Amino acid sequence: MAISRRNFLAGAALAGLAPRLVHAETTADGFEAVRARRGLAQLLENPAPATPVWSFTGSAAPAVIRARQGESLKLRLFNELDFEIWLHFFGVRGPSELMTINVPAGTARGVDCVFTPPDAGTFWIGPMADVSRLRDMGLYALLVVGEAATLPDIDDLPLIIDDWKLGDNGAMEGHFGDIETMVGEGRLGNWFTVNGVHRPRLTLPAAKLTRLRLLNAANVRRMNLLFKGGDIALIGLDGQPVPLAPLGSEPLALAPGQRADLLVSPGSDVSLALDFFGDVAGLADLIRGGTGDAPALPDTSPLPANPTATPADPATARRVPLAIEGGLKGGLKSALYRGQPMELRGLLEHGLGWAFNGAAGPGGPPLVEAKRGETLIIAVDNRTGFEQPIHLHGHIWREAGSPGSPWRDTAVIAAHRTMDLLMVADNPGSWAVQSLIAERADGGLLTGFTVA
Repeated sequence: MAISRRNFLAGAALAGLAPRLVHAETTADGFEAVRARRGLAQLLENPAPATPVWSFTGSAAPAVIRARQGESLKLRLFNELDFEIWLHFFGVRGPSELMTINVPAGTARGVDCVFTPPDAGTFWIGPMADVSRLRDMGLYALLVVGEAATLPDIDDLPLIIDDWKLGDNGAMEGHFGDIETMVGEGRLGNWFTVNGVHRPRLTLPAAKLTRLRLLNAANVRRMNLLFKGGDIALIGLDGQPVPLAPLGSEPLALAPGQRADLLVSPGSDVSLALDFFGDVAGLADLIRGGTGDAPALPDTSPLPANPTATPADPATARRVPLAIEGGLKGGLKSALYRGQPMELRGLLEHGLGWAFNGAAGPGGPPLVEAKRGETLIIAVDNRTGFEQPIHLHGHIWREAGSPGSPWRDTAVIAAHRTMDLLMVADNPGSWAVQSLIAERADGGLLTGFTVA
């Protein structure tokens, strides 16, 4: 069965099922246990076979980990797969030695990770190595960090959106590590889920504001999301608060790995859809439940600001170039690989086809060696024919020249465009800059920097 646009738009027998978000189990000594394991998920409608997945729940239901700003988060990571995994806390400005962590295969006692999240917001945990395969198989978790101060009475609903590349046997189609896919657009799925279910029906309270926490978990697809019904406003992006901005008729665009926090007023039902190549494909229906008086959206965002360092005058900031090269017709002829120059043919034999500053993958010269508290401008030059979502580990940035622009951890740079990103190197340790397109992270768009 080729999953066609027609049967996608028509919906499926699974429509109407409510997805079950899975929360981490608590151990006797107070740790939240997070287990990477194999499982089966009924992604397609019955009687299609179930899909093998690798996840933190043993199903397609995404794991949700909850913490509170300024309080200790105690995780114990277990790896029940037969290979080691490297995981990163995307958007979290925690200690560098814990934000990217190795979990060996078959770890019986687990790997402990204890830190205090400095920011409140919506974050996620995902793979840092073999990204294309692990993320496409479902190995990710949402990390919700609640504000230190109690917010007004607002309900909370995570929405993790993904696409899956499936055949009629329920199995993943195509081969991971395919060179043409890596240098091209990446693995585009043909079957969409919200919280692990195709076209779910979710309940919104009738008399309370609701905070939707969105994550685009897809490998490559930019989700252009459309909302219909109710008053909805953007209040957070990439884990950081933004001024309250009502959504209009234009889609809300989320690149892979990006998150958005939306505030929904009570009232009518809400439909969530995807602007799908000029057509509209339904993703989920949010149905009102219960009765009561409906408060209106506030005039300003209820989210308090996270702590941020004040950057120095941008005119005095050190300028750090970051050139992105590679991909189909990208002009990349050679690059450094583990410190040694290599022609493109050799790079492709190693599964590489992209480069930051002329270096493909880790092991090249650091992007910058910064002093703690130093203000930097990362001058990104996207020389490729593709839009590039770039994520900075352990730090946040905003667009230089726009003092009022919000802080972010992800920049989306259009093809053949540049963008200057202002940041304060205030988190000591070794960090990375990477593509949030899974195949490009595997294919060379990963570099490091240090703060001392």
